[in-house]
Amino acid sequence: MVLLTSGSRDRLCPFKKWSCICIIVPLLISGLAAGKSAAKSFKASQVKAAFIYNLGNFVKWPEVQWSDDSDAFVILVFGNDDIANNLEILTRGERIQGHPVIIRRASSVNDLGACNIVFVGASKINEWPQIKEACNGKSILTVGDSEAFIKEGGMINLARRERRIHLEINIDAATRANLRLNSRLLKIARIVSPEQ
Repeated sequence: MVLLTSGSRDRLCPFKKWSCICIIVPLLISGLAAGKSAAKSFKASQVKAAFIYNLGNFVKWPEVQWSDDSDAFVILVFGNDDIANNLEILTRGERIQGHPVIIRRASSVNDLGACNIVFVGASKINEWPQIKEACNGKSILTVGDSEAFIKEGGMINLARRERRIHLEINIDAATRANLRLNSRLLKIARIVSPEQ
């Protein structure tokens, strides 16, 4: 069991204490348990941002997606400035699967463009059908944080239950987008289908 106390968090993360949650999320995905005391001091938007960032390393995109090593890994955020801000902090100078990370904000489906992950905040769930349609036929991982998101065909939902963030995954939607999800990710998630 991995237990991060307040003191150990300070030693691990002297510059951005909350960013050490990036250590916790991969440990969770790897099947290890993180102590409750580690998660208490982080805001939901920070935990969600860390999950979104780390998802990039647990999903296999088609090789065609990476035609050039200089191609950026783009995360597009619809409707949640807190998560976008936290992602910008987390990803500054970082790489996902060898690619520099760019965080973009979107206000409408017209802003979609080329990206690897689309996060749809609860405030934009009414626009999800149009966003989903724009993503059809593309290898884009769709992530949301509302019950309606996964029920309407989203791939990964960051569900909040009992003051904790839990992953819900729609494998069929990911498979249709030609994305392969790592088995370690699937082990910690609740597998759902739109019919549930």
